[in-house]
This record gives sequence, structure tokens and C-alpha cells, in this order.
Amino acid sequence: IMEADHSRRIMIFEEAGIASPAMFLIGTHLDKLRDHPGMLESQEEFMKKKLEGTVLSEHVIWASKDRMCFYVDNTLTDPDSMTVDPQVLLLRKKTEEVARKVAQHHKLPIPWLKFDQEVREIKEKDPTKKIATVEELQQLAMKTAGIKSKEEFQ
Repeated sequence: IMEADHSRRIMIFEEAGIASPAMFLIGTHLDKLRDHPGMLESQEEFMKKKLEGTVLSEHVIWASKDRMCFYVDNTLTDPDSMTVDPQVLLLRKKTEEVARKVAQHHKLPIPWLKFDQEVREIKEKDPTKKIATVEELQQLAMKTAGIKSKEEFQ
């Protein structure tokens, strides 16, 4: 069952024009490089050369036309003030783009449509809720999609 599911996922990514698994390269602690001019460009070139011509290079989702990696300044994100590093926002946008492309080629079984609708309604009721436990989602799937066991949920 796992092999069939894996093959199906790869087929969906291929139909969307994305190598599976999609890969994002993220460099953290950009703030530490402020005193080292040229280090960022040097690291970027190193990564490009290492991946050039390899099968992994096909999996990388680029940050921009000329930048392979997303470089995050950890000091710019502050949950209390709701500030977020622009690179985190770009990474989120790119992730959503990949998810949308893949979703266009993914056929959701009808029982799961009700589950998906319920999850969306929960998010609309409480936009601040970001995390649900596996158990909460499993119970919701059992209630709305007719899922009968943990195995079927997974």
C-alpha cells in the first residue's frame, strides 16, 4: 500500500511539473553574516556548484530567478509584534504555489471533501488556531468522512 501511495504522489507531482519531493534550501541566521561581505554570495555559488548536474537540482524550488536559497534573518521575526522576515513570507508564498500546483492534479475522494470543508470552517471560525493534533483531525475525519480506523485515516 505504501509503494502504491508513494507512486501516486510522484505521479501527481510530475503532472504538476514539479519533481517530487519538492525541496527548499533555507539558510538561517542571516543576521550573523552582516559583518562578512560576500559570504552570502559565496555560499550561494557553493550550493549551485554542488547541486549542478545532479538529480537533486531538479527538486529545488528557487527563491527567485537568480537566488537558489531562502536566507532567513532570525532576528526579524517576532510573534509578539507580528513582524516576519520577508524571506519567510517569500518561502510561505513559494510553498503555497507548489501546493496549489500539486493540488490541481490531486483527486480527493468524495468522503474527504466533507472533512476538508469542516477543516476550512474551523479555520474560518477561529483564524488564530494554527495547529490541530492528529487525534483531533482523526476524530473529525471519523465524524465527517466516515473514516472508521486510524489506519484508514493515515
